[in-house]
Order: sequence, then structure tokens, then C-alpha cells
Amino acid sequence: MKSLLPLLLLVCITGTAQAQKKDTSNCVDVVYLRNGSVFRGQLLKLESGGDFSMITWNGVTITMPEQNIKRVVQRCKQGKQSLKPYDFKEKGLYNATRLGFLIGQDYFGENTKGYSIYHSVGWMLKRQLGIGVGVGVEVYNPDGIETNTYPIFVEARGYLKKKNVSPFYVVGAGWSLAGKNATSNSGYINEWSGGWLAKAQLGYRIGNNVCLYGGLSFQKKVRDWRANWGTEWGQDRILHKRFELGIGVII
Repeated sequence: MKSLLPLLLLVCITGTAQAQKKDTSNCVDVVYLRNGSVFRGQLLKLESGGDFSMITWNGVTITMPEQNIKRVVQRCKQGKQSLKPYDFKEKGLYNATRLGFLIGQDYFGENTKGYSIYHSVGWMLKRQLGIGVGVGVEVYNPDGIETNTYPIFVEARGYLKKKNVSPFYVVGAGWSLAGKNATSNSGYINEWSGGWLAKAQLGYRIGNNVCLYGGLSFQKKVRDWRANWGTEWGQDRILHKRFELGIGVII
């Protein structure tokens, strides 16, 4: 009996150490015996027509003939997922709507703000590249005398990673039409015409439908003005340079 004690102690220590390693696993083996007994732990060996060995939940190693086993089941706990599985549509038709906040200076050099709304539709050739066309509204100085512009543009876009949260880019260029002419408070009559535009945006797509972005916006406009009393007139060629922050929806 004394000679068996060190052996049993060694088995228990070995089993306990191996069981502690198993604590980090989400799975457990459940062995059902023909006599109705059930053991839970980690299966070490199972050979057809031979013996099976396992470490039970309390760290004891047991071995018995394979014919005593009725069935073996492995049960695993599902870990929590912070995001849904990746299922973003990488190819095919897309619609993208963006609302942006414009920050910059007006043609007098004064700090000003504005906003932009765009909608584009196109075709994703692959995840990294899609081609589309779009329209929008740009308000560069809502408190001043400037007219709105209505851009028509082509764009290229792409998503850099095959993940739920992915960096993306959009570059676009086109032409803007000028809105309604306005008369300033000082009595000057303004006639506006649009011009070329260019945009570059970088951001993150969050999930399948939401994006946050920042970028640069360039817009050319021309202002022909004259005084009501007819003795003064002139032309201002304006290049708006704006930093843009926005949020968008992709469908």
C-alpha cells in the first residue's frame, strides 16, 4: 500500500496540473458509460478496440476499456462577439449618402463654416475599388452673401480591410452649378457661376452601413458684382478650400 501512495500522488499532481491548463478552454469532453456513469473532463486517448484515458474535472486520470463507452460528446461555450460576423457586400451596386461640416475661410479671409450633403450611386468592382456618380448641395457661408452650389461628380472609393471596422477612401471630381443670385446688404448685385470641384476623404466604415470621415474639399466659383448706382463693378474668382468632417450611410 505504501508503494502505491507515491504513484497515486504523482497521478493526482499530474492530473491537477493538466486540468489547470484546461481551465482556459471553453470546451469539455463528456463520456457516457454503458453502466450509466458520466465523466466530464479532457479526453486524452481513445482508440477503437483499445483503451481510453481522460482527466476528469477534479484532475484525476482514469483509464478503462473502450467497450465500456456508450458515447462521447464535446460541449463548448460560445464566447461573446463584440461585432457581427463580416458580411459587407464587396461587389455590386452601392448607394452612399454623406452629411459633412465644412470649416475654412471666405474670400475676405474671415473664418467661416458651412455644410454639404452628397448622394452617390455606383458599382463596387471589388472591395478595394468602386466607381460611381453623385450629386449634392454645398453651402459655404450660410451667414454671408454667397450662393449655394450644386455639384455633379464622379468618384472612386474602396475599403482597405476585410473587417467590420475598415479604413476607406473616397476621391471625386466634377463641376458645380451656381445657385440663386443674391444682392448684398450694401447694395451690390452679385451674379454667381460655378466651376470645377475636387474632394478627397478618408475615414472608417463601422459595420455594414455607417461611416465617419474627414477630408479636403476644393471648389471654384466666380462672382461678378456691380453696385446699384452703376459706377462700380468687378469680378472675384474664388477657390474655396475647406476641411470637411462628416458621417455617412452606405447601402
